[in-house]
Amino acid sequence: MVEFDTLPDWLDRHHVDVVRTFATTLDGVGVGKYVHRNKFYKSLPKGHAIADMALSMDLAGFPHVTFWHDQRLSTLGDMYMQPDLTTLISDGTSSNLGHCICDFVALDGEPVRICRRTTLKRMVNALGEAGYTMKATFELEFFLYGESFEEISKKKYQDLVPITANKLNGIYRVRNSYQATTFMDEVIKRMEWKGIGWEGWNDEAGVGQLELNLEPSDPVHIADNVMRTKQILYEVACDMGMAVTFMPKPGEGYASGMHVHHSLWRDDEAAFYDAAAADKRSEMLLRWIGGLMKTLPGAVSYLSPTVNSYRRMVDFAAVPVAASWGEENKSASLRLITQSPAATRVEYRIGASDLNPYLALAVMIAGGLAGLRHGLVAPDEFHNLAWGLPSAYERLPNTISKAAEALAADEYLAEVLGKDVVEYWIKSREHEWLSFYTEGGDPESTAVSAWEYERYFAII
Repeated sequence: MVEFDTLPDWLDRHHVDVVRTFATTLDGVGVGKYVHRNKFYKSLPKGHAIADMALSMDLAGFPHVTFWHDQRLSTLGDMYMQPDLTTLISDGTSSNLGHCICDFVALDGEPVRICRRTTLKRMVNALGEAGYTMKATFELEFFLYGESFEEISKKKYQDLVPITANKLNGIYRVRNSYQATTFMDEVIKRMEWKGIGWEGWNDEAGVGQLELNLEPSDPVHIADNVMRTKQILYEVACDMGMAVTFMPKPGEGYASGMHVHHSLWRDDEAAFYDAAAADKRSEMLLRWIGGLMKTLPGAVSYLSPTVNSYRRMVDFAAVPVAASWGEENKSASLRLITQSPAATRVEYRIGASDLNPYLALAVMIAGGLAGLRHGLVAPDEFHNLAWGLPSAYERLPNTISKAAEALAADEYLAEVLGKDVVEYWIKSREHEWLSFYTEGGDPESTAVSAWEYERYFAII
């Protein structure tokens, strides 16, 4: 682990002259600076200054001036990007470059509550106070194209050229994945240089769609790895004259999600597993699921953050659309797996590929903690296919506005996450919808709009 006193020696040994700082915005976009090593060292522990717009602006670069947070300056001012030296690594590709993940802090050095990495840290601390630790991982789905971002933009995002053996929907097809091996070999090489653990990758259901599964870790570390992996995917695509997108629904056919697996542990024992129970489920697990289910409609806002996210929420399209949970049920919102103590976990399946990983884990922990604190009871397990259900079954919010309204009505998430944090997020989603509605988007159209392509394709 790199510490302040050993930093100069570490920079020398790794031949690092420039450090790229990296933090994540509200919308899950990476921001930062390339900083000379001397400036990086001298700025510690507070870090270097950055305009607060970096955290409080929309995806088109327009600052949030119609709503505010108490920690923001009354004018558009500065904050700091505070390096977490435990995340400092060398690049592996560029000989003199290093990388360090940062948190946003106020001018007085206090953590900024709407910093999404800080939000997740607070939830991890709250989980620790309850006596538990978490292991989590993400399944990253994305589309890969054989033309550059510039070429695709010039074509107005039409007639995309997916990397695939054929243009039929399918899954796990080796001939499709073979077409992507040169790209993915380079991705994996750069991931391993940066110490990012991975378990496997494969052809996914959409045409030109791939899935990459990361190795489980603690919540903050795995969220860091998601952001670093997304950046690697983008950089390799640029270097190879290709394009990769985490925009969930870039065209016809299946859309991309980002499923999140998590398990809880107490004193190295699997908290979700009870060997004495007939179904191997602990009472604690059932309260945890009770909290997740109770907060599920509001959590959708965090797990599906953009207008485009909701284009994937269609029956029989591999996306959960009803509030449901079940053992080994991939049509349900929450899939429970209880094969063994080590494997017992919950897979949260409603997330879109454009989610912010820090927020995704934070809202899951908040929902689960609400279940533990209030003794919430898990509803009946769903044993059937959770698509095409009659109207009596609760449907999840299917627009960005409905999800924001569900979040506003959820008292449990506000209680755990913080009312100020939740309210700021809701206002940012209302802003996203208003931007879509007033800048050319058609809410009645089922086709992906030019506004969505320009806003999401290359930057998410």
